[in-house]
Amino acid sequence: MPSPSSHPSPAAAARPLDRRAPAVLILVRDLTADVAAFDEALRARGARPIIRRPEALTIRIDGRRPVILEADGSPLTPDACLGWTSLAARDAGLWLLKALEMAGVPVMNRAAVLDAGQLKPTLSLRLAAAGLPHARTLIAGADADPDALIAGLGLPMVVKPCLGTKGGGVGPLGHRAELIARLAEAGAARLPLYLQEFLPNDGSDLRIQCVDHRPVYAFRRHAAPGAFVANLHAGGRAEALTSIPPALARLATAAARAVDAPLAGVDLIEVPGRGPVILEVNMTPGIYTAATLAGPNRPVLEPLARQAVDLLAQSLIRLAGDGLWRRQAA
Repeated sequence: MPSPSSHPSPAAAARPLDRRAPAVLILVRDLTADVAAFDEALRARGARPIIRRPEALTIRIDGRRPVILEADGSPLTPDACLGWTSLAARDAGLWLLKALEMAGVPVMNRAAVLDAGQLKPTLSLRLAAAGLPHARTLIAGADADPDALIAGLGLPMVVKPCLGTKGGGVGPLGHRAELIARLAEAGAARLPLYLQEFLPNDGSDLRIQCVDHRPVYAFRRHAAPGAFVANLHAGGRAEALTSIPPALARLATAAARAVDAPLAGVDLIEVPGRGPVILEVNMTPGIYTAATLAGPNRPVLEPLARQAVDLLAQSLIRLAGDGLWRRQAA
C-alpha cells in the first residue's frame, strides 16, 4: 500500500505536513479517485491524511482500550477516521472500525451504520420505521409460497442480493418459474430473498449526495442501453442537476438521518402519480468518482463533486477536533 503522501496532487504534496495537524485516517480498499480527492482536500485544509488498507493495521488488546498499531508495530493515533470500507472490504473493515471507535476515535460512518446500510433488509426496515416513502418490499424465507409473494408484489418484481453493490445481482423477475428458481437458490445459500415492487420509470433514477446529512449535489443516472440498473459503474450516464428541488432535498436529509449516516448517497425514483420513492441509501458513495464516470457531463459535475469533497474534509476536521479533545480528556 502506498504511503499517505503517495497520491496527493503536486500542489498538495509540496505543502509540508505539520505533525500537530489533525490526523484523519482514511480506511480504504484501493486508491481510488475519491481517496485521492479526499487526501488533497484534507491537506488543503491543513489536516494530515493517513491512508491505510485494513490489512496494514494491527489492534493490540491488553487493557480497557484497544491500541492501533502500524504494520511495523509503531502506534497510530488518528484523531478521526473516514470509514471508506466498501462492501468488498466488509469482513476486513467493519471490525476494525469498531475497534477504532472503542479506542476513542470518532468514525464517519460508524461501523454499525455501515453494517446496517450494507444489509438491504436492515436498511429497508430503518427507512420504513422512519415513515419514509420506500419501495414495497418482501424479505422472504426460502419456504415462502411463490403465489403469496406474487400476490404481494405482482409481476414483474425486482430481486436484489441482501448484500450487494454497484447494481450487481439486481434484476426483474417476470415469471413464476423464475421466482421459484430464486427461492431454491436462496434456500441453498440459507439466505432470505429480498424482493421489491417493480416501479415504472424511464430507465433513470436520482442520486443525491449528502454530507453531514445535508444534500450537496445531485445527478440523474440513466441506464446503459439494454441494462436494467441505472448505475454509472455498469455503463450508465450521469446528468447533473443544477439545483435540488426542496422536497427532494428534505427527503434525502430525512433518509440520511433515518440511517444515521452523515455521509450518504440517497437513491430515489420519481414514480408518476406517486411521487419520489427511496430505493436505497449508499453508505460509501462515490462522492468524486461519480464525476469521473460522467463522460461528457464531467465538466458540469466535477466542480460540484469537488465542493462536496471539500465539505467532507471540513466535517472530518471538525470530527478530528472532537477526537483530540476526547483523548486529552481521557
